[in-house]
Amino acid sequence: MARITLWLCAALIATLAAPTAAAPGGPGAYKITGVAVDVVAANPTAARAAAYAIAERRAWPQLWARITGGNAASAPRLGDGAIEAMVAGVEIETEQFSLTRYIGRLSIVFDRNRTSGILGGEGGDAPPLLLLPVFIDGAGVRTVYQAKTPWSAAWLRFRDAASAVDYVIPAANTGDNVVLTAFQARRSDRGLWRTILARFNAADVLTAEIRLVRAWPGGPVNATAIARHGPDAVELGRVTLRAATPAGVDAMLDEAVRAVDAIYVRSLANGALKIEKGLTIELAPALADGPEIGNGGLSTAMSLTDANVATPDAKSWATIEADLLATPGVVGVMISRLALGSVSHIVIRHSDGEASLAYHLDRKGWRLAPDVAGVLLRRRIAGDPVVAPPPTAADFARAEGVGDADAAVASVKSAPRAPLGPKPGAAPVKPRDPLAPD
Repeated sequence: MARITLWLCAALIATLAAPTAAAPGGPGAYKITGVAVDVVAANPTAARAAAYAIAERRAWPQLWARITGGNAASAPRLGDGAIEAMVAGVEIETEQFSLTRYIGRLSIVFDRNRTSGILGGEGGDAPPLLLLPVFIDGAGVRTVYQAKTPWSAAWLRFRDAASAVDYVIPAANTGDNVVLTAFQARRSDRGLWRTILARFNAADVLTAEIRLVRAWPGGPVNATAIARHGPDAVELGRVTLRAATPAGVDAMLDEAVRAVDAIYVRSLANGALKIEKGLTIELAPALADGPEIGNGGLSTAMSLTDANVATPDAKSWATIEADLLATPGVVGVMISRLALGSVSHIVIRHSDGEASLAYHLDRKGWRLAPDVAGVLLRRRIAGDPVVAPPPTAADFARAEGVGDADAAVASVKSAPRAPLGPKPGAAPVKPRDPLAPD
């Protein structure tokens, strides 16, 4: 009998080991962690199902409070079906169970888009903000994504937590490491920031900076975390923390992340964190509907020219962008693919035709040259033929066959005629006899 009981328990453990509702969170998710449940039911499966439903019901007011900043008791009363429709998954932190009881600690993952209809503008419509976690260990170097740091790891653990701020945390690949540096975090170059934010589809940038100071090896660790915002890295608030030993640093950093997030949430609610207009690049075709010829003016529709350009580093791209914007006829420059250290793809918006753009770029020392990948924008080199100026109105007139003789005839025809008869006040003129001798 004892063997049969042990076999049944083992079978139940195997059945419950992999929860069917478990699903990882993601960038579009909120996670409420540490929801405790203790349920008794007729069998383990029923106890687990009831525990999930109770955990979801308890997590919803917590989500409401964290996103809106209000009291959990003021959360809208929703049925179990409505709450379950917003849940993306359940993650198990710890669990214990018997034949009739389930005890566990669960994380409830809410889908951000599904909750936006109930939360309204309190989180569903928040603009995505690029996060730069700057880590400084003592007097060491400032690191963002160039190496794995305990500070960036803490933000990855927090990524799915419920917050009114929609953080964009890059994948930290090679291209990200070239662009997102500690120097860039304090650089106020709006042109380069527009390019970076367009790369990550973010509206603005947040710089979460932390410095660790170790008292002695194996001793206490003090930390100062600063929440900064925007290209100018304006400080919104700071917090100080302390870990008794190095073993408690990770827990301290998790607390620091929650504290910095709270600063950002408060700043977003009270208006201190304002999204700077003009940092977002619209990559949609920008063609203006202007007046046409014959309607009182010339057409002002814009032209778009795609080109590839070598961008060895951020400084070279800033120089290229400045030269392009200073070129007559160029209205704007959009970058659709930034590849520092390689070749980037840009879109030049200009008010004149291709011939006029090529002429003015040539005068600036640039050349639009055919390339295997399309059109390459490069520096003019020795031996390049001079780009002729675009045709003028006089050139078009001559092409229509309007010569100098025709112009003279036209001027005679258009000249005013002399009045007939004598001028007023002149002596009368005697008519001449046509038969009289000369």
